[in-house]
Amino acid sequence: MKKALLFFIVFVSFSRLSFAQYAELGLSGGAALYSGDLAANEFGVYFEELNPAFGLFGRFNVSKPFSIRIGFTQGKLTGDDNNVPGRERGLNFKTDITDLALTGEFNFLHLGQENGFQLVPYLTAGVAAYFFNPKALVDGEYIDLQPIGTEGQGLPGYEAPYRLAQVGIPIGAGLKFIFNKRFTLGVEFVGRKLFTDYLDDVSGNEVNYLDILEGNGQLAAQLSNPLIINPDDADVIYKRGGKFTDWYYFGMVTISFNLGEVGSFGGRGTGCPTNF
Repeated sequence: MKKALLFFIVFVSFSRLSFAQYAELGLSGGAALYSGDLAANEFGVYFEELNPAFGLFGRFNVSKPFSIRIGFTQGKLTGDDNNVPGRERGLNFKTDITDLALTGEFNFLHLGQENGFQLVPYLTAGVAAYFFNPKALVDGEYIDLQPIGTEGQGLPGYEAPYRLAQVGIPIGAGLKFIFNKRFTLGVEFVGRKLFTDYLDDVSGNEVNYLDILEGNGQLAAQLSNPLIINPDDADVIYKRGGKFTDWYYFGMVTISFNLGEVGSFGGRGTGCPTNF
């Protein structure tokens, strides 16, 4: 009985893998959002500062419920204390964000006609490499923050300078509208769980203004805490941010075109273009 059950599971798995595999090429456009120490609150999804984002992606439909996707997305992220009522730290940042992600899509439901219109909700997760470079506005000019060391980076007793190329975990959901097995429109919202708190150059580490002033210079100290004019009259030990790491999100509209059957398990397939 156990052997028969095992054989059945293997057979079903093989049958799903033998499903013809199809490729799509697509474009995406929408908005990039930031969540971190310069947002309305440190953790959450906020829509006060939306910035444009666009991308290019390829999707490989391994089976009806599962797709693999690789995508390139370019966007911009911003945050400013002046946009948060009651906040007086004087901190701001902007950064371009370049994102290369490899994700899986779990298409957990198919509604509609196989050869007509289909509605397909999905969940997605994977891994992403991203590149950023936070800048602050000073006297009408944007200054690169990472080389300056606004939290004492590079000084004895402080962290090393943070890397501008890092890895994150995409997590999100979307909805596909498949038309006649030829092209697909979609909407999705996918966040990136990051392993750094320096997307905005602001962390929850404790720093000493005098250390930064003496070790990294006047500009680093000024951008670390713009409120300090005279160190003799101020609290020179402080934390600029909170305990959570940063996130960023892409809310996108997608359109993809079916390139046709690529193959199936054990051989290359042929046939008319289709999505699943």
